[in-house]
Amino acid sequence: MSAPAYYEWRLGAALLLAQLQATLARLDIGTTGNACVRLYTTARPEEMGVSPAPWLEIPLARPAGMIAEGLLVLQPQSVAGTMVLTSGVPRWAELVAADGAVLAEGGVTAEGVGGCFEVAGGTVPDGEVAPVFYAGGLVTLTGSALG
Repeated sequence: MSAPAYYEWRLGAALLLAQLQATLARLDIGTTGNACVRLYTTARPEEMGVSPAPWLEIPLARPAGMIAEGLLVLQPQSVAGTMVLTSGVPRWAELVAADGAVLAEGGVTAEGVGGCFEVAGGTVPDGEVAPVFYAGGLVTLTGSALG
């Protein structure tokens, strides 16, 4: 094992925990609603926060998550899922604070595939990593965690 390069940071567990706690607190800042995950079926834009209208919005609970085993695990407001109004395949998503600030974005995959945001409730076609959802179905946020 070699020593880290001079330009590499190593972060201690206490700092990593503080960052997760700060992120969790930041998610819940705002009085107009809850933090949410916005799903998009479009191509991901070059610039973060410059987004089209979302395909679906999954409201998060308050608090928006919990810290477990070094991860901030997002908690949807409804464990049953969010109703799909228009059929589609989610390709990417934004993590949005209660005050509307976009805090992070990442790819969407089916549960267990390893995307930044994992969802369940649809069917995954052969050769795809994200499920297809049909109007009237439910999208469930399953394996979304920040570390």
